[in-house]
Amino acid sequence: MNVLGYIKKNQDTIKQTPLKICDALVVSWVAYFDFSIVKDRLPLTISDFDYIPEYKRLEPYYFSYFPRFSRKYLKSLIKSERFKDAQVVDYEYILDRKKGIQFAVVAVKFNNQIIIAVRGTDPSYAGWKEDFTLSYSDRMHSYAYAEEFIQRVIKRHKKEKIILCGHSKGGNICTYMLSQLDDVSRIEHVYSFDGPGFRIKGLFKGKEDRLEKFTKIVPQSSIVGVLFSNETDIKIIKSRAVMFLQHNPFEWVIKDNDFVYLTKRTLSSRHLEKALNAWIESLKPEDRERFTEIIFGELEKFEADDFVVFFKKILLQIGPVYKAYRGLSKEDKKLVYRVVKKLIRNMIKPEKQKLIA
Repeated sequence: MNVLGYIKKNQDTIKQTPLKICDALVVSWVAYFDFSIVKDRLPLTISDFDYIPEYKRLEPYYFSYFPRFSRKYLKSLIKSERFKDAQVVDYEYILDRKKGIQFAVVAVKFNNQIIIAVRGTDPSYAGWKEDFTLSYSDRMHSYAYAEEFIQRVIKRHKKEKIILCGHSKGGNICTYMLSQLDDVSRIEHVYSFDGPGFRIKGLFKGKEDRLEKFTKIVPQSSIVGVLFSNETDIKIIKSRAVMFLQHNPFEWVIKDNDFVYLTKRTLSSRHLEKALNAWIESLKPEDRERFTEIIFGELEKFEADDFVVFFKKILLQIGPVYKAYRGLSKEDKKLVYRVVKKLIRNMIKPEKQKLIA
């Protein structure tokens, strides 16, 4: 079964069965929902959302990539003995297209524990631009917002233990928080679900004991979760999808209220890890930054507001993309061509690279 099957099958209350890793994944996806319209009314129990008309429509789930499925997901939580009485106690959402900032986080209280779930990359251009900054910078703007939110929750809820978790970029942010917070005594555990790693070497240097509170999960054909240096052990799990589609946590296999674990990643995942990391390292940091500014600077000129709209109208984007490329300066054209060529060379097996030399 998948995570939706887990929600429906596991009807134990938190008092009967303590929070598990799969519960952290459940709440990680809740972070993709938009709670802006009820922020001033918090706290609300999960079951309260059954009486809020807006959550019967698709708009609050737009940035989850799967709006219809996510609406069904919330309905399952509302009916669940395990989740219906949990309280959404705090929420924050920040989007700055110009600066490339996309950050969203939700805090959900279960009795004497609070799960703080950080949203991964949503379809906004700002979200993807912020991801690209990881290729040339050691910090994202979202790190500061995450620390502020965590400290706020800790201050308001003085007795509860805290679990940090997030899918994709959200997992990266939570991992960084574990390494950087001054005091992690209230942090019970941190879960990164296929979150990318870090260019920083020795992230936990001198703080290795904190890794006892850390678990990183990647599917067997992971691409996102193996980006950049990863200095911590990872747990490999089974997914029903293939290649990049394994990043979708709804395809991860759960049995007996836990993931199905494997001993190693697929050959394709290992090849792509080497290829993508080698591609990034082959470029100068200033070229990575300039490439990011070119791509997202041009995207801002398109009629599409985000990647959902962009790919829905992909055939209509061919002309604007070509026009955007032709409108670049000579130097920027050379840079884009060089970056893309290096990516293709790294993706192709060495014996075939001579074909595009």
